Amino acid sequence: MKNWSLLIGSSIFFIILLTGFLAPHLPFVDNQLTENVLMRDEQGKPLVPAYAPSKDYPWGSDYKGVDVLSILLLGTKETLTIIFSIAILRYIMAIPLAIGAFYIQIIRSILKGWNQLFSYFPPILFVVMIVGIPFIFYSNVHAVWMVLILATIEVGRVADIFLSKMENTSQKPFLESGIAGGCSRFTLFKNYFWPDLQPHILTNFFNDLARVLFLIAQLGVIGVFLSHDFFSQRGGTFEAINSSNSWPALLVDIHQDMWGHEWIPVSSIMMITITLFSIHLISDGLEKYFQKKYNKSQGVGI
Repeated sequence: MKNWSLLIGSSIFFIILLTGFLAPHLPFVDNQLTENVLMRDEQGKPLVPAYAPSKDYPWGSDYKGVDVLSILLLGTKETLTIIFSIAILRYIMAIPLAIGAFYIQIIRSILKGWNQLFSYFPPILFVVMIVGIPFIFYSNVHAVWMVLILATIEVGRVADIFLSKMENTSQKPFLESGIAGGCSRFTLFKNYFWPDLQPHILTNFFNDLARVLFLIAQLGVIGVFLSHDFFSQRGGTFEAINSSNSWPALLVDIHQDMWGHEWIPVSSIMMITITLFSIHLISDGLEKYFQKKYNKSQGVGI
């Protein structure tokens, strides 16, 4: 019996990945993201961007007259790079933290306190509060700070998931053979805990990719940029302007766009939704695959 969830999800996600890498070479993509504010209608009257979908702009344009389809396709690589960077960094921190908490009481206490600290409010509120700190907001490496903050916010939650899995594994009968054989902690972890933990890590990793994508989409709606540049205004002040081409950047003005230029946020939402759907299918397919593998090893259903 084919694992259709894994097959369909992987196929869709592969196409999205391929699009991200091939986008700059596609003939209908404007690599320069050219701003066009001089369009006219058939009667010669000037048009004001954002332009509605047409032959010249299949998915319409933004307020600078930039082709939305080109923004989305060129932004695919950046968006995927961001969510993978955040998720990978989160797991690099969470896995050692979970292992340490399993063996060392003081690390377990730190993990418990970390989870309590970040359990009072949704992650997006903590992100908004932290990125508003001046030395982060005005940093020349603001994008790096954003990745670090978004990864760190939910490290405790991920570590706690793996800690629970290790505690569950420690109750299984097969571990007794290793203990009876006089295995060291390292050998027990390598031969018993790690093989049992790996499928769990891989499945949850894809779940976290989806969580990260959904979170940065929320940040886009409230105008928190993953990367920005500062432009001087009258009166000597500076304004932070989004400099990212990631999909959530098109959601910044969603409240006003939905009443006249709906193609801008809808196109971004469509790309995000398709990606979330494919990731969900992969996660579900991996879970089925590992469960089937486990059942075979236990002789279930054979």
